Amino acid sequence: MDIARLRSSGPAARVELPGGVIAWSVTRYDVLKQLTEDDRLSRDARQHWPGLAAVPEGWPLAPFLIAPTVLNAYGADHRRLRDVMEAAFAPERLEELGANLAKRLPELLAELDERGTGRVVDLRADFAQVIAAETLCDLFGVPQAKWADARKAMLDLLSPSDDAEVAAGQLDSAMRFLAWLVESKRNAPTADMASTLAHEPAMTDEERVLALAVTIAGGLPATTDLIANAIVDLLGHPDQLAAALSGEVTWTEVVEETLRFDAPVQHMPLRYAVEDIDLGEGVVIRRGDPVLMGFGAGGRDPRLHGDTTLRFDVHRLDKAHVALGHGVHHCIGASLGRLEASLALAALFEHFPRLRLAEDLDALEPLPTFIFNGRTRVPVRL
Repeated sequence: MDIARLRSSGPAARVELPGGVIAWSVTRYDVLKQLTEDDRLSRDARQHWPGLAAVPEGWPLAPFLIAPTVLNAYGADHRRLRDVMEAAFAPERLEELGANLAKRLPELLAELDERGTGRVVDLRADFAQVIAAETLCDLFGVPQAKWADARKAMLDLLSPSDDAEVAAGQLDSAMRFLAWLVESKRNAPTADMASTLAHEPAMTDEERVLALAVTIAGGLPATTDLIANAIVDLLGHPDQLAAALSGEVTWTEVVEETLRFDAPVQHMPLRYAVEDIDLGEGVVIRRGDPVLMGFGAGGRDPRLHGDTTLRFDVHRLDKAHVALGHGVHHCIGASLGRLEASLALAALFEHFPRLRLAEDLDALEPLPTFIFNGRTRVPVRL
């Protein structure tokens, strides 16, 4: 209901973020596409957001918005960092990562338990998140003996303790692991992202480590939630699951409808107006104003998908969405995330054809974040 009210308010609506920060919220599909293609919007808070100096101490979004990463760079600086990172997602590398995941999936499924046992497992933690973390390890070139250490570093980075002192130690440990990984590739490079970063002369040591960190921050929760959301949506629509299992629709189509209907990224903060932008309908985003992109809402825009926009339907012909961003900041790992989800879903439901949710859909609590969109757990009965 909140999204519908915001969308009806105009091409953008004023909202208050945690900490009292006022921003423009954009939830219409066409306006999201328009603004993400507009170079009058920047992601560089240091350069283009006068209000940065006024944010309250300890504001939870501050580290996310001011770290010197590809996510927050603008113009030529963004292109410099993105070019290096995109090399790690070349088609031949994605093919290799997909083949490696396909080989790991049977063992991972066997570890869950035998089919038909009736045991309840959490597929978010024990399946989706494992796939996302292990694929990142493979992407980065983490030696397999260090995969457990890498996964701990990833989780420490994304889910730190509520105790400030403990959280600081977790962050330090995670960043030291990533720095070690990059350094280990200097004299022994392999075909992986860490090696690419280690041998890129145009990057600083800080930028190399932060490139891995931002890939984790975007890739681990988004891929985990994409897989988990698709599982929940399919189990809630057994006729559509049957269509996927029979080949009537492809797993790629399932993934795209999940991205449209149940996007893993709900909001992406923030962008800042480099100059005034007139959106029409009396809405003008003034220079320096922050803008919140409601990517998750874009795929549910009734202007695009009509009266069926709030219905999960893998048979839908037009599955247009902006769940993984658009324009110059479109998710670098989008193709990899789609590949992981397609392989994971096919393997899971073919291995466990009688899989069912162990609890009612309404009982699956959402994650406590307005950025990522998923459930805290996905309990199923095997």
